[in-house]
Amino acid sequence: MKKATKFAPLWMLAAALLCLLALLIASPETAEAPPTQSAAPTAFPTPEGLRLAVASDTHLDPANTDKQSGLGETAYNMELADALLYDAREQGAKLLLLTGDLCNSGRRPKHEALVEKLRAAEAEGLTVFVLPGNHDLAPITQTEFAALYAEFGYDEAYSRDAASLSYCVMRDELMLLMMDTAGYGVAALDLEGAPTRTDSYAFLSEETLRWAQTMLQSARELGLPVLAAGHYNLLPEISRTENTGYYVENGERFAALLRQYGCKLYLSGHMHLRAVYEEEGLTEQLTECLIAYPTGYTVLDLTAENLRVTPRRVDVESWAAATGQSDPVLLGFESWQRQGLRSECRETVEIMVQRNPLGEGEKESAIRFFDAVMSAYWDGSIAARREELKGMEGYGAFFRAAEGFSYGWWLKDLLDTASPKLAGFTIRL
Repeated sequence: MKKATKFAPLWMLAAALLCLLALLIASPETAEAPPTQSAAPTAFPTPEGLRLAVASDTHLDPANTDKQSGLGETAYNMELADALLYDAREQGAKLLLLTGDLCNSGRRPKHEALVEKLRAAEAEGLTVFVLPGNHDLAPITQTEFAALYAEFGYDEAYSRDAASLSYCVMRDELMLLMMDTAGYGVAALDLEGAPTRTDSYAFLSEETLRWAQTMLQSARELGLPVLAAGHYNLLPEISRTENTGYYVENGERFAALLRQYGCKLYLSGHMHLRAVYEEEGLTEQLTECLIAYPTGYTVLDLTAENLRVTPRRVDVESWAAATGQSDPVLLGFESWQRQGLRSECRETVEIMVQRNPLGEGEKESAIRFFDAVMSAYWDGSIAARREELKGMEGYGAFFRAAEGFSYGWWLKDLLDTASPKLAGFTIRL
């Protein structure tokens, strides 16, 4: 039986997603004011086993650095990539997986800028493995992508799929099954074994499924646990619905293969949201977009018995201090982001009350409620605080204002169904 931490009914996800993404990437109205100093995230304890970091949707774009552009975190994309690499190393991660949409379009200079950063990180002891997302190819091709990122998975692969950019790595008593879910357009398909396609859907071909099964069988014979990763999602209903932008052809078949061979965790991105899905023994962890609130990634701690999954906010402030940054936004990044979230919660409610009027006091309480729910969702405390949030003064006022808007049904469902696993969870191996 499937459990989703969010989004039922999922056929309406696209509408709510557009609303949420607008909120997440917006710039604070008063971003020019120096933010207050914010507390750094609590450091992780020393790893007991292998620690991996997983980040997604970095959307690197060296040309997009105009801090006055109104694009919020996206204008800090270069700095946030550096802060991620620094924070992952500082937390003791040995490996970093980047699960696609590495750059904000597949142009070579953007990839080259990221490659330079990844080389510097590996020189500091962090091993990086990458996957393509739907933004990463065309104009570059599959062959060009593999050449650009040869040092970050493709040259280190135990095996490469001839039909896609999927590859397998064996190290640290672990198999990493890195799956290319495509979605980047037929013009980029130039590998000798790539299938002929007439559409740009995300897909896993028959050839790739056969290769993946061979890798999974090898892991079983060698007694290795498997972590699987891809850009597109497998378990959300919308990933099984065509013409949504989230559909993955043969995604269900691949999920069945992972279950058959005892793989417990699949890592993905693409939705720009943090979420956890479970179905018949397989768990999927979606990692949020790096360049949107709250600038998060996922930390995995692997021992012989357990796999611990923990979300983490990038400690931008510590990176900024350690590298001598002078921009007050970077030195107080969490406060700046929180200011932006509050501003956008206010703007959203003010738009809704134009159709569904509230008194001034009710409007202010609805804004406080909305901000509290969104903050609790992103810090993972929403399930623990469910009754507290439902008891807030602004609960009724917000949903009266939200009548007829996608935020109404979406936020109510989020409150009712959010899982405590958004704050982290452990899988028994």
